[in-house]
Amino acid sequence: MGALRSEIERIDSDILELIARRAEVAREIGLTKAKDGLEIRDRSREKAVITQFAKKAKLLGVGTRLANDIAKLLISDSVRIQKAGVEKPLKGKTALVVGGAGRMGEWFCRFLSNRGAEVAIWDPRGRLRGYESLKTMEWAAASSDIVVIASPLGVAPSELEMVLDSSPAGLVFDLCSVKSHIAAQLREAAAGGFLISSIHPMFGPKACSPRGKNVVVCDCGSEEANDRVSQLFSSAGSHVSRTGLDKHDELMTYVLGLSHLCSLVFAGTIRASGKDMAELRKVQGPSFERMSRMARELSNESKRVYHDIQALNPHTRKVVSSMEQVLRELKKASLDADPVMFAEMMRSNREYLEVD
Repeated sequence: MGALRSEIERIDSDILELIARRAEVAREIGLTKAKDGLEIRDRSREKAVITQFAKKAKLLGVGTRLANDIAKLLISDSVRIQKAGVEKPLKGKTALVVGGAGRMGEWFCRFLSNRGAEVAIWDPRGRLRGYESLKTMEWAAASSDIVVIASPLGVAPSELEMVLDSSPAGLVFDLCSVKSHIAAQLREAAAGGFLISSIHPMFGPKACSPRGKNVVVCDCGSEEANDRVSQLFSSAGSHVSRTGLDKHDELMTYVLGLSHLCSLVFAGTIRASGKDMAELRKVQGPSFERMSRMARELSNESKRVYHDIQALNPHTRKVVSSMEQVLRELKKASLDADPVMFAEMMRSNREYLEVD
């Protein structure tokens, strides 16, 4: 009975977390509606939500009445959230998103405009519906209150240089997930008096908002810029941490690079085995399901971005060498008839990972 009650408590906790996530999405939708001058209530959409709940409930064996009640409660809560509105901290501000047609560029356009900024984009790679696309960036880069460098990693140095050549008066920051290839530019700009910082949002473009997400602010030498960009995200509910440019890339070798490599090794090993994935899924357990889902999601991301995260980080070689060493040790421990070495690896790993 105790185990079953614990499972109920875990499920209840998951339900509440999902409700909180849904509320956050509803809040962002409300901000977008307000920006675009749309009505908060959309009766046809509400009816569609209730219908979808009923269909899904039937498939899962859940009572239709319960499903309808839940749907109506969630809709009512979304309406309440959207009617309450939020403060527009960037009202009256202008923003330029360089690389705004990209996925993270689009995310920043929505994030900034939802909070009151008038946003334009400059991106030679495409346009973004709903935002003014500029043919030249110089005037906007020089005069905007906020300039975001959301360019692809490979072209970030040249497009950052174009922004700096325009002598921007406002806050400038980049989103690059690797900093080494632009670190000298950033430090030189800060030393020259520019209001410049460097950030790394530890989430992707599918995130509805930065609330509850980690944002890393990297110090280039302008404390005022660091404070401003930290406030921008902390006021939106983010967990902001600060570090140096060099330290950032070392940390990301493990937080990003190692995570990606492990997913690629997992998927590549299964692929090399020649096993039928459908057959494996029929007998999978929770561990395999979690790892295959993570590997599948990674394989659908930008191949060039994920390559550049490895290739542009000067610490990648070190982490790959560490992986090779651990694999050699794990091979030896796994094939040894004596379980002592394997058990010691598990024990030491557990001890290292159990840190609050």
